[in-house]
Amino acid sequence: MSIKKYIKALVETTTKEHLETIYNQLLVINEVAKNDKYKLIILSPLVESDKKVEFIVEALQIKDEKTINLLKLLALKNRLNELPRLVAMLKDTIANLTGNYKGYVYSKESLAESKISEIETKLSNRFGKNITLEQKPSEKAGIQVYVDSLNVEIAVYEDDIKTKLIKNIIRAI
Repeated sequence: MSIKKYIKALVETTTKEHLETIYNQLLVINEVAKNDKYKLIILSPLVESDKKVEFIVEALQIKDEKTINLLKLLALKNRLNELPRLVAMLKDTIANLTGNYKGYVYSKESLAESKISEIETKLSNRFGKNITLEQKPSEKAGIQVYVDSLNVEIAVYEDDIKTKLIKNIIRAI
């Protein structure tokens, strides 16, 4: 069974807004799933599935009944270990349904909001989607724009430009 079945069932039985609620509740799972205690509980054949669900619900402080039912179903089918993948697929599904995509601009120096807005506008026009960008610091000198759900990555680094310039100068000589 593919995890896509669960996403498809969610899409067919709930609204876009409720999908976003489920996604936001499960979003923290990527960090929690790195914890050794989490892995031990989720992967253990000795822990009953309802206890696994109870552990996740308490750890993530989930209140939504549909999200809890999804977790119960995943536990019943022994698929709780695939929650991080489900969350990533849910993010892409929501982006496709709403047409809103989130990306990141990585740069060493802070960019002006007008520059980020200009990049958002150009990317949105290029791909015909509504793209919003969030700036994140980077150690590399240059700029990288990354929109995961669209598989878009654009990067220009200072070191790359210098290397290409040197190669062109050497070729010219």
